[in-house]
Amino acid sequence: MEEAKCPCANLERLEGASVPAYISAYLDRVEGEASEEENRFRCRVCGRGWEKRLPENEREGKRPSLVRLT
Repeated sequence: MEEAKCPCANLERLEGASVPAYISAYLDRVEGEASEEENRFRCRVCGRGWEKRLPENEREGKRPSLVRLT
């Protein structure tokens, strides 16, 4: 049986409810000293980097987005 592969190659950005689901299924938090690195993740399958970005204006009620890093 073939192993399940991550969809990182097919995605560049996720928003809304899919963000925590994708983090839970595929990503591990990258530990770092700077607060900027608190929102950095790495795929445990392929090793690609991801960044969780918070909405610019929280009053708008937008959810965070998850952006694949190059």
